[in-house]
Amino acid sequence: MAIDHDLEAGGHVGIPVLDDTAREAYRRRLAEIDDDIDEARRMNDPARVELAEQDREYLIAELTRAVGLGGRERTVGGSAGGSAERARTAVARSIKYAVDQLADHQPALATRFRACLKTGVYCSYVPDPMSPLDRRL
Repeated sequence: MAIDHDLEAGGHVGIPVLDDTAREAYRRRLAEIDDDIDEARRMNDPARVELAEQDREYLIAELTRAVGLGGRERTVGGSAGGSAERARTAVARSIKYAVDQLADHQPALATRFRACLKTGVYCSYVPDPMSPLDRRL
């Protein structure tokens, strides 16, 4: 009898957090970043090295989230829940990446966003009422 590896406990079909195409795209991008780091080091460009290393750390963290215990592929619930979960995590990841990029140019504003942005099932910006926004930022 063949074992269906797509079944999770409880008999529900799970969808991989990352499919083969996405995983391969991450690997290609990591290889590009490694090449960029090597080139930046040869050109003695520490700012470029730092930015590329941040990108690399971010991608590795994303890949790590897609792997479960024992190196097994993580899955999310059935197709409707899986699509919603992938969309939710993509939005949260995009927001985090944008705020990280903002921090390079406006660190105080990025700090404020990190404190006031909430991601999860719903995303929201809830400003601290005790700390009014200085519109001169």
